[in-house]
Amino acid sequence: MGKKKNQKLKLLEDYKTKEQVFLSWSCPPKGWYKLNVDGTKHKGIGGGGVIRNEYGQWVGGFAANIGKGKVIDAELSALHTGLEYAWNSGWFPLEVETDAIKTVQFMVNEIEVDHSHPQFDLIRSCQALLNQNWRYSLRHVYREQNCVADSLARHGLTMEPGCHYFTDPPPHCIPLLAEDQSGFTRPRFVTPRAMQYRGMTNQSQSLKTGDSQKMEESQEREDLASVTFRWKINNFSELNLKHYSEVFIIGDFKWRILIYPRGNNTNHLSVYLEVPDSSELPHGWSRYARFSLTMVNQVDHSKSFTKGTVHVFGIHESEFGFQSLAPLILLRDQRNGFLVNDTCIIEAEVGVRKAEAKILEDPSSSISASMEATSL
Repeated sequence: MGKKKNQKLKLLEDYKTKEQVFLSWSCPPKGWYKLNVDGTKHKGIGGGGVIRNEYGQWVGGFAANIGKGKVIDAELSALHTGLEYAWNSGWFPLEVETDAIKTVQFMVNEIEVDHSHPQFDLIRSCQALLNQNWRYSLRHVYREQNCVADSLARHGLTMEPGCHYFTDPPPHCIPLLAEDQSGFTRPRFVTPRAMQYRGMTNQSQSLKTGDSQKMEESQEREDLASVTFRWKINNFSELNLKHYSEVFIIGDFKWRILIYPRGNNTNHLSVYLEVPDSSELPHGWSRYARFSLTMVNQVDHSKSFTKGTVHVFGIHESEFGFQSLAPLILLRDQRNGFLVNDTCIIEAEVGVRKAEAKILEDPSSSISASMEATSL
């Protein structure tokens, strides 16, 4: 009883200390597309999604009446439909956003699933689409940043069973699209814990004044110290089980890359970012990082496999990354350019908060650098 009471008190405390932030949708980087997806449930389940270009313009959308099921079925089905739609249409590189955090956790294997899991097939199908030869990023956003997809998902419930595609936006989406394109902000009350997890703490004051998410992301990047670590791995075909890179340092933070050359219970190369000295750090430590991991194509860099994410590392999650970065069947065939003279290259681009890493902003302080290491 005591534990449950403490949990209730903690929830009440979080509720009382919620702060108002202003959130908005933002355009993808130049040359990229953005997919927003959502699922909903009311008697039946529906899903929807929208794909927009770098200018925030509609390029395609869909709404689906899926039938019976759970909300997570709707969320995953919408993600699968959106990924398939983007891939078949050639709309990539692709930013993917969903307001279902559990969906993101499934995709990055933060939640383990096996054949007995009710959504196993759908999760694996989504992961297979993500693991195709394209560049993408995947992240959780709040509903206030996902309004068009939410509207399409609810619209799906009013339609005939099946998935319906739109080359032009339905009338009910047009006002929301205009708001998103203009940087219109919507308020939300967020707990300090959620703000810390999502890397929003440093931006909360400016967001309260009504700045858009573009400013949030721009300021976040300005507050980050970034390093690109390039790891050349020789004699790759001789490696078994785990293999670690040398340690690289950003400010006071130590990092290294961990790979599973034969896959971590998968037929893909598994690559993770790790805090090597986690057992030596103070109790309750945590650190925020925005990072990407790349399997470099040494012949044609545009064919490299890159996955990126944001994560808060801690004592119970001192490593985080991607179980399925690149298919081993492609990697092992030297004609594909990933393995040259039995040597492959992994790149990690890691950004940490300057204040957390104790990086001083002065002319002699390097906050952006490249490092290289070779593993024999």
